[in-house]
Amino acid sequence: MSLVMGSLRPHMDHKLPNLLIVGYHKAGTTTLFHELSRHPDIFPSIVKEPFYFRPYINGKDLPPLEEYARNFAGAEDERYRMEASPTYIYGKQRAAVKIREILGDVKIIISLRNPVEQLFSLYKHHLRFMKIDKEQTFLEFLETKEDFERQVYADHLTDWFHVFGRNMKIIFFEDLIEAPETVINDLIQWLDLEPLTILPDTLINVNPGETYRFRTIHKLALNVFEQTKAYVPHRLFVTLRKVYYRLNGQTIKFDLDEASEAFVRERLAQQNQNLRELLISKGYGDLPDWLKDM
Repeated sequence: MSLVMGSLRPHMDHKLPNLLIVGYHKAGTTTLFHELSRHPDIFPSIVKEPFYFRPYINGKDLPPLEEYARNFAGAEDERYRMEASPTYIYGKQRAAVKIREILGDVKIIISLRNPVEQLFSLYKHHLRFMKIDKEQTFLEFLETKEDFERQVYADHLTDWFHVFGRNMKIIFFEDLIEAPETVINDLIQWLDLEPLTILPDTLINVNPGETYRFRTIHKLALNVFEQTKAYVPHRLFVTLRKVYYRLNGQTIKFDLDEASEAFVRERLAQQNQNLRELLISKGYGDLPDWLKDM
């Protein structure tokens, strides 16, 4: 730890992040990133998901720190520099320790969502981005993925609490949808910043559940998105993507069926119980419905 802190950071001319949204996929991280970015004391990374620590999580070397710092090149005297890479959570304690080693005792935000709904949203995301065949069912999707193994929320959080303790804040996707102003300003208060006015009517789901109409056009568009998202500021990138989906998108018009929901809920029952016990032990008493009456 001392080697990295002593040899890398003093030589950096650019600022590094001190506020990270590390998880979970399809749990409102993009909405959180956008709303917190509106605060004058929070500088958002140019690319919302730099994924700087992902190579390390996958057993590879980290890129040069200067590459990470470029995401915050425009930062001035804001109190926080923020990025949101939801894959970090899956790195468990190994990732948490490396982040603290490189960045210091930063603030960590984690958004939790009912894992049944989270998995179904992930399924629709794969349909939207042509990662699976349009005819594949939800349960078929789960059979070919390892996402059940990623629903060990309690295991993940135990590791991150161990490393970051009080510098970690849990929020719930369901609360963000129901009372966005309360959730955002609770986070801002936790960050010791001035309150921010949130207008629920303008709080837009920046990753709607949509798929494509014309396959060839969509395949070309996804390639363009992939090539440009690392260079285009995230707010502009999201705006351009929304315009595209107005032209070649269509809403995914099906819901999770009861049989599939029951199967997944049963499969994850013990994990949810473990999570409930952990959160209560950490002082989180106002839990969402999916963690009550278990």
